[in-house]
Amino acid sequence: MNELILAAAVLLGGFAVTLFVAGISGRAEPQCPAFRQPRRWRPDHRGSLRGGVAAGLGAATWLASGWPVAGLAVAALVILWPWLFVAGQTAAQLIERLEALAGWLRGLADVLQTGSAGLVGALQGSAPDAPPAIAGEVTTLAQRLRTWDVPKALLSLADDLDDEVADAAAAGLCVAYTQGSGMAELLRTLARQIADDVAARQDAEAERARRRSAARILLGLWSAMFLAFATFGSSSYTSVYDSTGGQIVLAVILGAVGLAVVWLRRLGLEPRAERFLTLKERT
Repeated sequence: MNELILAAAVLLGGFAVTLFVAGISGRAEPQCPAFRQPRRWRPDHRGSLRGGVAAGLGAATWLASGWPVAGLAVAALVILWPWLFVAGQTAAQLIERLEALAGWLRGLADVLQTGSAGLVGALQGSAPDAPPAIAGEVTTLAQRLRTWDVPKALLSLADDLDDEVADAAAAGLCVAYTQGSGMAELLRTLARQIADDVAARQDAEAERARRRSAARILLGLWSAMFLAFATFGSSSYTSVYDSTGGQIVLAVILGAVGLAVVWLRRLGLEPRAERFLTLKERT
């Protein structure tokens, strides 16, 4: 009976950890641009499943080892696992969007070079064939151009893309619209600059990927050593953690490891550059 009560308590504790981590790491949904239909809310089944797995593994670890701190650490690791190792995917998506932006600008330059349409017509006509990575933003821009002032619509595109390189592209499009001549060459110059930026980011990302791989290897080795020590270690070494003081020491050790992993993750992320087309500067 005591074991059942303990298991139930661990499960409740695991779900509490799940809710706490979801609260501190969750983010609000971005505001939908005009003309874009907001997505209906859908339950995050993967997050709920991960929370249940975390609670179950945490309970099993606690019952098997008798160490509540170890159970909570395992539950926290399961919950935070995607956050710890999603940095590479985020960087790859950003590079893909910038490559799409450069290709889109080159396509606009080709249309303008032929003289078959002005800048506004080229922007609206580019929506159906826009690269998939920025198709939503370009479609929204084309719809805004029907009723919005052109500079305002272009600056809102920079907000939608939310990157300093997109700010430069939006500013260049505004200049092209204002001056009215030499637009094709200006857009090609912008596309070349973005391509150079993408190449530099790819080189930097390759170095960060090596850091992330080293962090994963170190975390895996440390976890394997800890599990082996807890499972097969001599009782003369592991019994010290059975006391309240031992659990406090274990919590400090695991907390230090967790902080080191978070720090390594920060090293594997590209520093966010400050945007220059801010709302304050536009008003």
